[in-house]
Amino acid sequence: MSENKSKIPHTALSWFFLLYFVILFAERLQSLLRAAAAGQFFCDPFEGIAGVTVSLSLLSAVILLAFRSGSFWKSLLHNREPDYAMLSVTAGVILVSGMIHTLYTIPGIQFASYGMLIVAMLLRILQLAPQSKNRFGLWYSLAYLTVFSMAIPVVYKHYTLANPALFHGLEYLVMLSLVILFTVMLRRLFLGQGENLLQWLPFAEMAIGDTAVLWIGWTAEANLFVLIFAALSAVMFLVGTLLFALRKKRTR
Repeated sequence: MSENKSKIPHTALSWFFLLYFVILFAERLQSLLRAAAAGQFFCDPFEGIAGVTVSLSLLSAVILLAFRSGSFWKSLLHNREPDYAMLSVTAGVILVSGMIHTLYTIPGIQFASYGMLIVAMLLRILQLAPQSKNRFGLWYSLAYLTVFSMAIPVVYKHYTLANPALFHGLEYLVMLSLVILFTVMLRRLFLGQGENLLQWLPFAEMAIGDTAVLWIGWTAEANLFVLIFAALSAVMFLVGTLLFALRKKRTR
């Protein structure tokens, strides 16, 4: 898709990506370092697994940024299109670290980093919309993907449940699967293929996974945040699917 008419420079998107990476990396690193300094890194099985998972997520993101993102670093100073496919994958890789509640987590800083990614998504749509034959689809897909991302459940520690190990395993499985599906959709959006991100597989996984996590963990914590955004995602998916079908029928 051509972007010659766009007034949004690639440099702007790259800087918001960089802010997302730096802010989230700093917040996650301070959590790990403070836990290690307090001798709490392996204080129980959950914290040990969480710490290792977060560490691997951060390390993988650093490797991708260091060895697979040359065009990204150049685009910070020169208005050249970076490898949006690799940037999207890297964004998903580091997102895993943010989806695990470790000791000394600072949620406000995490949300600030996610805001940087959402701004980058918005700017990409502004780049693509002038040449798109389906601007409504682009904007609706952006809104849906944003809401969908908020419906990804964070992995929390719960030892008051009858079988906490089983529940933690379920949390990890649902979180990882939804982060992967979110990353696939994010990649499509940045590659200019995001005019219809209302796909049944991510929606079904979100609906089934979130329902299982909410149902089993409700007695330990009523996760209203995930419940609200899962419900909004469901409404947006069903309404959007109907609207897209009607628009497609009219254009025939």
